[in-house]
Amino acid sequence: MDALPSADASEPATIRGREAKARIIATAAELMYERGVAATSVDDIVAAAGAGKSQFYHYFSSKTDLVAAVLRHQLARVLDDQSRFDIATWDGIQGWLTSLVMQQAARGFSGGCPLGSIVAEVVNRDERLQTVAAEAFSLWEKELATGLRALQETGRLHADADPAALAEEALASIQGGYLLTMSKREARPMRNAITAAFARLRSFAI
Repeated sequence: MDALPSADASEPATIRGREAKARIIATAAELMYERGVAATSVDDIVAAAGAGKSQFYHYFSSKTDLVAAVLRHQLARVLDDQSRFDIATWDGIQGWLTSLVMQQAARGFSGGCPLGSIVAEVVNRDERLQTVAAEAFSLWEKELATGLRALQETGRLHADADPAALAEEALASIQGGYLLTMSKREARPMRNAITAAFARLRSFAI
């Protein structure tokens, strides 16, 4: 699985330090997902993570630095979830898409996409975060395109299909589904979005 490069070249030298940094990132990701980036302060994060401000600034130069790490964390989260399904098969792709609706229902249709909801808030505020966000979605698309390419190589997807373009289309549909189902607080928009995405992919099946 591909991953975005680390926000900085130097990670904490000790296991304890790496665990502390990871805890701050995970805590920030949870709070930013629930409340939004702007509504989540450094004070909120260190208090919830059981860390101190000096420790925070030892690992992160700024809140922007942390948000970049959070985007990487959320990318890993969605790819981890996707990896539970064999997306080199049609059943696996359908299972993964269906799981997205079920997860949203379990969350009460709030919060949106774990990655997309944070990206939407920060993408126009900072050039560095825009770059990290674009790379994150590109890697997500690449994972899905890899599965589609495997289908193509085994004769289950038309040779003239473009896996990269289809993956981008699918993620665009998914993100729209997240937004509408969150706005309307019901499963139907998300279910319609993934049904359309899967139908589009299957239109190239052999």
